[in-house]
Amino acid sequence: MIDCRIASIAGVVTLAFLVLFAETAFAQNSGLADDSGRPGDGHTQMHDIYKHWSPPRNPGTSCCNDSDCRPTRAFVDEEGHWRAWNGTLWLQVPPDRVLPSDYAGDGRSHLCEKEQFIYCFTPGEIRG
Repeated sequence: MIDCRIASIAGVVTLAFLVLFAETAFAQNSGLADDSGRPGDGHTQMHDIYKHWSPPRNPGTSCCNDSDCRPTRAFVDEEGHWRAWNGTLWLQVPPDRVLPSDYAGDGRSHLCEKEQFIYCFTPGEIRG
């Protein structure tokens, strides 16, 4: 009787791990992980928008080099600076690289960056 209970508990635990693994895999492959900040993640879906972006103080150049821009996570730090996740680090965004809020029109923050050099950043929809 005890062996049956142990086997039953082991089965439930195994099932729980399988469900958790499947949910994680689904999130990574379905676009739910598009705000990872990693280069390339989410770029394809937004490329037609990114290709028209220019740094605020340099309108003759482009923020987008076919892979530099992507959705990301961001916050304002204690000193009032925007920080954006590049998939590895929280980067401080220079004020002259910040585009208007929700510039992409999808409510998310977006970062155009390569090797920690930020070309453009737009904070997501600001709610308050």
